[in-house]
Amino acid sequence: MDKFLALTEEKRTAILNAALQCFGKFGYEKASINDIAVAAHISKASVFQYFGSKKQLYIYLLEYCKKIIEGIFDKEALNSQTDLFDRILASSRMEMESFQNQPFILQFITSAWEETSPEVADTLAILTEEASGFRNDLVLREEDALKFKNPEDAQPVFQMLLLMAEGYAARYRGAAFDFQAVMEDFEENIAILRKNFYKEEYQK
Repeated sequence: MDKFLALTEEKRTAILNAALQCFGKFGYEKASINDIAVAAHISKASVFQYFGSKKQLYIYLLEYCKKIIEGIFDKEALNSQTDLFDRILASSRMEMESFQNQPFILQFITSAWEETSPEVADTLAILTEEASGFRNDLVLREEDALKFKNPEDAQPVFQMLLLMAEGYAARYRGAAFDFQAVMEDFEENIAILRKNFYKEEYQK
């Protein structure tokens, strides 16, 4: 790993993008180190020299994406929003705007959600749980439940919205990502949920 980190930023980015794209397109089992090496314009031996194994490279990419995603959210801006649905919309905009500039990360993440290889199952399970906890802490507040007709619906609705966001990402996997169209559709669905689950005085 030290040899990889010693490379120029431009070279590291090229290698990471090649790996993200290959794993994102083919999944863990079908993606090959040779494909990644060709896409990155380096030798196959160099990939092993930098990362040790295909599994170690995949785990590195998972951690790399996790750090990037956690860094794209403006927590102060989210904390200024007093409504759950507004925080979800704001956080989704932050995430999607970032993915517009980093399409290979979106492709890799949506592929990881669908990954079934037992070789990386344990790592994926841990990171999925950590991501869920991060999202909860980022968006959910104890007082959010008070606006719901049935307070116990707050958590299930939040999970529903997370699954909806994952669905949008999966739909655009490998295709042109129309940020505006996605957000408009997401906002329409949030308006429906707000109308059906919120008490009347909190509906917009």
